[in-house]
Amino acid sequence: MSIDMKKFSLAKHDPEIQELIKTTDQKILAQWAIDCLYRVFYLFEQKYPNEKIPQNAINILKDWMSGKIAMWEARKYCWKVLEFARKIENEDKACCQIVRATSHCLATCHVPTHAEGTAMYVISAIKYINKDKKNVIEIMENERKWQIEHLLMLKNANK
Repeated sequence: MSIDMKKFSLAKHDPEIQELIKTTDQKILAQWAIDCLYRVFYLFEQKYPNEKIPQNAINILKDWMSGKIAMWEARKYCWKVLEFARKIENEDKACCQIVRATSHCLATCHVPTHAEGTAMYVISAIKYINKDKKNVIEIMENERKWQIEHLLMLKNANK
């Protein structure tokens, strides 16, 4: 484990993931960010079934990945996603973290290191969702392990 989940902070980068990001294609990172996000996204959809801003962001990123739209066009939508995150932040910390993860996911089209932001916000959401469980740290550690293993798998599959 490259970072101690007992001391997890959105402000502390994971050196292992940062190294992997440096040598991974941007579109692979975008797919990884989507895959990380989908680990918790269903929770958002259950609570906000009529809210389409986050799913639209994912669809926009997929359009960028397939070459249907330019980066600058895709990136613009991040502001709408962040605006929605701020709207729900006070009443729903867990889903706010999922929406912020979505913003980072989409921003991966602009700056590849935003993929790490997605992964970090997913862990933050998991921390909020499981805050009353005794094994919350273990759950967070298992998620980080999955994230690293999945990124390695995607990277190796695309060599």
